[in-house]
Amino acid sequence: MGAAMKPSVSRIPRILAAALGAFTAGALIAPGAAPAGPDRPDPSGKDAPKPPPRPPERDMSKTGKDPAKAPPGLGPPSKAVTNEILDAIAEEMTRAMTQLEIPGALKPYHIAYKITEVDVNDCAASLGFTTSRRNRHFVNLEARVRVGSPQLDNGNFVVPGAEELNAVSTINMPLEATPRIARRSAWLVTDAAYKEGLIQLRAKLESRKTSGAKPDIPGWTTEKPVVSDEAVLVPPLESLDELEGRAKTLSAAFRDQPAIRESRVAVTSYLERRWYLTTEGTNIADTRRASGILIVASGQAEDGQLLHQYFLRYGHTAKDLPSEDELKGETKRLVGNIAALQKAPVMDHYSGPVLFEGEGAVGLIRSTLAPHLGGTPVPEGLNPQEAKTFGGALTDKVGLRVMSPNLSIGDDPTAKEGAGKALIGGYRIDDEGVAAQRVEVVKDGVLKTLLTSRTPSAKNQASNGHARRTAEGGAFHGSATNLFVTSKGGVARKALEQRLAGVAQGEGLKFGVVIRRFDDAAVTSAPEFARRELYALIKSTDQQLPPPTILAYKIYPSGKEELVRGVQLAEVPIRAWKDVLGTSKEITVYNFLASPESALQLRLTGGTDEGFVPSSGIESGIITPDLLFKELDLGGSAAGERPAPLLPKPGK
Repeated sequence: MGAAMKPSVSRIPRILAAALGAFTAGALIAPGAAPAGPDRPDPSGKDAPKPPPRPPERDMSKTGKDPAKAPPGLGPPSKAVTNEILDAIAEEMTRAMTQLEIPGALKPYHIAYKITEVDVNDCAASLGFTTSRRNRHFVNLEARVRVGSPQLDNGNFVVPGAEELNAVSTINMPLEATPRIARRSAWLVTDAAYKEGLIQLRAKLESRKTSGAKPDIPGWTTEKPVVSDEAVLVPPLESLDELEGRAKTLSAAFRDQPAIRESRVAVTSYLERRWYLTTEGTNIADTRRASGILIVASGQAEDGQLLHQYFLRYGHTAKDLPSEDELKGETKRLVGNIAALQKAPVMDHYSGPVLFEGEGAVGLIRSTLAPHLGGTPVPEGLNPQEAKTFGGALTDKVGLRVMSPNLSIGDDPTAKEGAGKALIGGYRIDDEGVAAQRVEVVKDGVLKTLLTSRTPSAKNQASNGHARRTAEGGAFHGSATNLFVTSKGGVARKALEQRLAGVAQGEGLKFGVVIRRFDDAAVTSAPEFARRELYALIKSTDQQLPPPTILAYKIYPSGKEELVRGVQLAEVPIRAWKDVLGTSKEITVYNFLASPESALQLRLTGGTDEGFVPSSGIESGIITPDLLFKELDLGGSAAGERPAPLLPKPGK
């Protein structure tokens, strides 16, 4: 589901407001800055205009369906967010558009509300015993306000020293909210977002005046409103009892395993309902449903290096997840991998052909290619170091060859499956109210376009329905969702391994390297560092590099494989994708939740969701063959080293 939401209504810093000089701090925070509360009379004596009518409810009697009953296999519609709640929020939206203003200041020209209902069942267990069990169910209301005009507004700008000011405000509503509560909630968040928008716009104008910049690119695109009264019903959640039983059974397999330092199994089942209302007329709902399982184990080598292994799968429901026998097999495989890694040699520096197999190919795409597929401009106000995190290596290469001619890439948020397996990254409408669209990004190695949001760039003047990743400044950035990498001339996986060894031998190398899995800090992190270890971690982590590998092998011409550890892939330049020598016939489908936090942040804070299966982030999927690169650099990694325990593991 989307990034974690907190029940906070923004507050405007008085000092910052005064420093900007646009308005007095008192004017910005005065109660009179907003229309009177929804349950008080309008001081002007005028009644608030009525909102545009909502789309009529479908006449269920004509379809022979009982509106109180969901179709077989599907759960009921929301009981917390009703049509009456949505009508109340729409009324407040109309009132704000006509009455919300500060004397002498610009009025809003666009208001958008996203109402999100999240219902999650989570269980975690270790060594056969439950460690956590919970249900989370809440409703969140988010307001986004744009001030100025589509040509120049407050959007996509980071206020120096006050990055949290972004004209976005959120509040949690009670599950039993009434229309009156909904109106008051909308009133509060709209007022806060509007005031932030004024400060943000003023700071943006001052920044441009100081720098002399005169961008001629509009700040916001005009898109066709999307209207639908069709509810999206999904299967009900798996029960907490069902999840707990599965977690306890699988976690018991780690008992009496001398190679394992820590282990856990977590299972989740969640749904996320979203409703979008905008002053442009967009009025639509969407629902996302997923189930997931996470198996994590860690050990330690004699030199102190921590060894992580994990198995993570998502599907639409538990039926899409591996069977119990398959999961038990994966558990044994994790134990075997850690035991083997404890004895494996540390990798020396290497420069030569590298093959990325299975989840290794997914990890490579996720960390080194996907961040560059977005076409949204970097927010103004960021320093060069911060701007690097937004990718952008392909921004000026549309129409040019950027990959091997054998490769093509498409992103399809409308897809429900890939290679016969469930994909969780789909949606009807993106986070800016634009309908989902399939986009051909790369065709036969040539970059055709990028994934865009409603914040235009010089080469992309319209959204293609991929606004999903929020960034500093409040703007959504175009992001991948269900990313399909396809190729021509694929061969069997074993044949590709033989080609790897042959290319390495031709370059005078004794072996080639295959990478089969990267670390994922969102699931393997644990907040157990001492102060000294935290300092060492921060000093030694290069945030520009891909995550460390946790499964890598040397492949010799004879076909022999040798497991190695401590392998760190160097930065992979975009030009390296031109030298993909081959691909496999085998296709890997992998779902994950893309975290907005960096790997270092996740490592420092202990990952996401307190040891549960991640259920906060951007639902994403990658479908790809194995990828053989002509030449990449690898080095050793010291990340994760810590003193081994002085005493042996306690007995029974």
